[in-house]
Amino acid sequence: MKEIYNRGPIACGIDAVPIEKYQSGISAHGFSFMQDHVISVVGWGTDAKEGLYWIVRNSWGEYWGEQGYIRVKSGSLALERSCTWAVPKDFTAPEKSNGIHCFEDGSNCKAKGELKESAEPMEAVPRKSEVLSREETEALGVVWRGNSSDQSSHLTLEAPQSYPNDFTWCNKDGVNYCSASLNQHIPQYCGSCWAHGSVSALQDRIKIARKNQGIDIQLSVQHMLNCGGVGSCHGGTIDGPYQWIKSISDKTGSGISYTTSQPYFACSSESEEGLCKGHDWTCTPKNVAVTCPTFGEECVGLDHYPNATISEHGSIQGKDAMMKEIYNRGPIACGIDAVPLRNYQGGIVTEASESTDHVISVVGWGTDATEGFYWIVRNSWGEYWGEQGYVKVKSGAVNLEEAGCAWAVPKDFTALERNNQFHCFEDGSNCKKAVADAEEAIVV
Repeated sequence: MKEIYNRGPIACGIDAVPIEKYQSGISAHGFSFMQDHVISVVGWGTDAKEGLYWIVRNSWGEYWGEQGYIRVKSGSLALERSCTWAVPKDFTAPEKSNGIHCFEDGSNCKAKGELKESAEPMEAVPRKSEVLSREETEALGVVWRGNSSDQSSHLTLEAPQSYPNDFTWCNKDGVNYCSASLNQHIPQYCGSCWAHGSVSALQDRIKIARKNQGIDIQLSVQHMLNCGGVGSCHGGTIDGPYQWIKSISDKTGSGISYTTSQPYFACSSESEEGLCKGHDWTCTPKNVAVTCPTFGEECVGLDHYPNATISEHGSIQGKDAMMKEIYNRGPIACGIDAVPLRNYQGGIVTEASESTDHVISVVGWGTDATEGFYWIVRNSWGEYWGEQGYVKVKSGAVNLEEAGCAWAVPKDFTALERNNQFHCFEDGSNCKKAVADAEEAIVV
């Protein structure tokens, strides 16, 4: 208690056998000598009947227990026998001004002997577009610049008489509503920027809806790659991701899975790179939500899993519309010309462009004494790139205001405060998918 109270969570051993089928409540299985698992303890509480209990975070996914957590009665499961703690020394963060600032390809940060010297400088190598043309987009069944309603709610949003000079959801009134920066390039290169940009913006909007309370929700880009049909590792659409989520939200009552039940592999069904080759990346139950019981046992697809749905989506274009949407409802996903960003390390990007080959999310804006208005953009190339994964883009630069942007309104999502989780066992046996079509599941 002293260590947690003074300095934060600790890692402890526990007897995991009695909690394999835990679903909720306080585990009070009694005294144990055996520790066969390690968890982290984040705090404690007091129950009128059971007395003191520990609040424990497990590592079995959010489908298990109480959104990945369990309450353990004091004295139970050998939890109080052995724990470890550590004191952070240093870490890379924007406020510490100690970013790495690597190029997109990592060529200026490569480990000795890891990469061969390129025959040409990176800027001389043409960058393949990761954004499909209008013809290719519509061939996938995606509505170009589509809105889910005849009368877009964006049009009814109020614009203030004047916007603040500086506004970002990453620091709104001292609160960070931005979710984690991701890296589409690992474990092998995948042109899934279109999925990352939309997923990141939607995660932010869920965080805004939750008033920054609770554990951050991380949505599964891989689920979209496996099942969305609106793009692949070789490119996608700006409008498609939210149209797909809205479609399955309406059809099944479920939406996009969480990362803890479908992690990112940077693969799609046609991928031949790295670990993708020889594996199935189609929309099977295992490629929607999955868990693996133990060594030697086959992984199982789940028919109940944490997910997020949306109630509305739309498309906008231009500085005024972007500012109004961001200011009122949160970050948006937008197209951009990524060529001038490849070797970006800091400052404000000012290059003009009329092409679009990449998708990012825009979280706010700022004002510079020299360059004037600029956008605050979150990329999906990892935190080693740019300003901890972000870039500042001058208004009018890199086609950001003309390429088009997409927005979505969160409808429902699995969270502790909503009491809407279906509690699966560790091995997923009570949530195992019984039918072949992953899209037909009604997910709680």
